[in-house]
Amino acid sequence: MEEEQKELQVFTRQIEWAILPYLKNNDFETIKKYTDDFKDEDITIRIFDTDKNLIAASKPDNSNEILSDNKPVLLPEKESKWETYRHSIKNKMIGDVKEINVSGRKYYLEITISEDDVIGTIVKGQMTLMIFFGICIIILLWGLLEVFYRTKKTFNGFEDSVIKIANGELDTPIDVPNLELLEELSISVKKMVMRLKNQIQRLTQLEEYKSNFLQNITHEIKTPITAINSAVELIENNNSITNNDRECFEIIRFQIKSINKLVNDILALSEIEVAKTDEEKHFKKFNLNSMIEKTIFNFSHLPVEINFIRNANEEFFGNEELLSTALSNLLTNAIRYSGSDKIDIILDKKDGEIKLSVKDYGVGIEQRHLEHIFERFYRVDKARSRQNGGSGLGLAIVKNIVELHNGTIKAESIPDKETTFTVIFQQQNI
Repeated sequence: MEEEQKELQVFTRQIEWAILPYLKNNDFETIKKYTDDFKDEDITIRIFDTDKNLIAASKPDNSNEILSDNKPVLLPEKESKWETYRHSIKNKMIGDVKEINVSGRKYYLEITISEDDVIGTIVKGQMTLMIFFGICIIILLWGLLEVFYRTKKTFNGFEDSVIKIANGELDTPIDVPNLELLEELSISVKKMVMRLKNQIQRLTQLEEYKSNFLQNITHEIKTPITAINSAVELIENNNSITNNDRECFEIIRFQIKSINKLVNDILALSEIEVAKTDEEKHFKKFNLNSMIEKTIFNFSHLPVEINFIRNANEEFFGNEELLSTALSNLLTNAIRYSGSDKIDIILDKKDGEIKLSVKDYGVGIEQRHLEHIFERFYRVDKARSRQNGGSGLGLAIVKNIVELHNGTIKAESIPDKETTFTVIFQQQNI
């Protein structure tokens, strides 16, 4: 309102300068035409003579009455000064009044404007400003969404590449994005992948060297063992052993068998470890129950009772020969070292898991040994193991075969009561 009042003051002076020549010439007709030019404007212009009679007005509906308190603007009572009055009355008008002296005659110039018009102008300005800010906000949101979409798209692409790399696809290309954070991260991942590929290459070479070494060394060892074994059998067939030499002969034959078994176990363990690193396992479908029954049959000549408790009939996807070897090793350990005359094999399926347990009722295993028994060459009773011809690799082979099939194995024992080895596989959809 203050700004509008100041503008009215300036406008009043401009109108005064414009009508002053006509007032000097008493050319009221021209003044009326001049005020008519403002009939479509928001402001109202009225000119009064000395007797406060209306000479001209910009609005045709203005009356010729002398201004009163009901009018928006009161004329000044002091005739000697030009004063500006602003009043806010019933019809909410603001205005300026100028007293003009022309050749000793007084004229009054009144300019008013409705406060509603001023407020309307302000509201229009505010609406325009709000629309402008609304458009700015929409543009800003659109820009943010665009940045978010592009960033998310870049993140998703980068995430897909990292997932593929994590799954073993090390040759997956990684696009370097324009985002500074992702650019540094993608470069770091690229460097990591290169180092990983180099390490894998070195490990592959080492594994190949290891495999070749084991094959060569075992071949070199088996050759003299075979020759010695043949010589022992020849001596035995010729009945050329005296009673005094019989004990030494039996020791030689026993140790040759132990060395031969050790070599075979080392080869088997090496082959299983190599197979664990292969992506293709070359598994086949077979019936787990039939495999267990065949394995049990191989021990039928021994004086031990082996019971097969079937709580499931399961088709399995894996290597039947290796799983049979694992079960044979568990049975062999139970027969050799537990002293139990009964062994239970329990096959169960529950909560999406296949459980195969081998349980004996013998001397048991102390708790301090349970966490080490799957380590290579670890023996609970070293003297007894050597006496029975154990290589110390049987349970290590079992663990690696189970892990090859993505399973787990655990051992639980109560000394002088029972020992249970439990193999757990996830149920398969065949």
